[in-house]
Amino acid sequence: MSETRSDSHYYVPPPSHYPVTINLGLFVLALGFVLRINAIASGVVPILAGMAVVFYGAFGWLGKIICEDESGNYHPWEDRSFRIGMVYFILSEIAFFASFLLALMYVRVFVLPELASMDPRYTLWPDFRGTWPSGGPKSQAFTPLNAWGIPAANAILILASAVSMMWARKGLSTANRGQMVAGLAMALALGVAFLFQQAMEYRHAAELGITLATGVYGTNFYMLTGMHGAHLLAGIIMLAVLLLRAFHGHFKAESSVGLELVAWYWNFVVVIPGLLIFIYFYWL
Repeated sequence: MSETRSDSHYYVPPPSHYPVTINLGLFVLALGFVLRINAIASGVVPILAGMAVVFYGAFGWLGKIICEDESGNYHPWEDRSFRIGMVYFILSEIAFFASFLLALMYVRVFVLPELASMDPRYTLWPDFRGTWPSGGPKSQAFTPLNAWGIPAANAILILASAVSMMWARKGLSTANRGQMVAGLAMALALGVAFLFQQAMEYRHAAELGITLATGVYGTNFYMLTGMHGAHLLAGIIMLAVLLLRAFHGHFKAESSVGLELVAWYWNFVVVIPGLLIFIYFYWL
């Protein structure tokens, strides 16, 4: 199939092997985790192989899209399709994070008070108080994390990164390329600093006895922060790609869909969930 480059038609790219390649890599990656979890095999080889295939497919596909964009194949209707697709993706990610936050709310607002209201003669486990934080009947002893340490610092970092992204977008809209590059570099540096701080917090949490064996507190902590960290890592990769493109003179005020979509992702999938986790898990 030949590429369509008419301004009066929607651009239809030639067939690509990247979707199949990425799905194959995801299958191998999932197979590796299944083998490892069920102790059938170490699973290390298929996990690493799957990750390599996924990264190859993702970067290859992204590179092709960038080339199509810089070749002038995309027009306002293609940009609109990209924006609609990103909106649907962001909505799905919001629902994803909301499910875990609502599960935490259910435990804190309904389960623990209900258990605390039971007849004291039927105490579920020694020293049960029915208040958060609580690990559950089989939880190992632990000390809850302090909100005003690393978590508060990380909340400040992601807020600053959101401001940096807004500043970068403002630089593009005013044709100030230096400001755009500086804003993207600052957001990238702040994201990396957040990820480093998160790793330090995991180390500190282990010292406080918080593991996956720490009942509902430990599982909520690692699930919420772990999934947020994974999404933040994806955002860091996106920012790195944007920064490289900016250095090569890409993006114009009238055609900046790539930067706009990453800004949406960063604000709605990284910054807002991160702040909600800080407020409801650590602070309240």
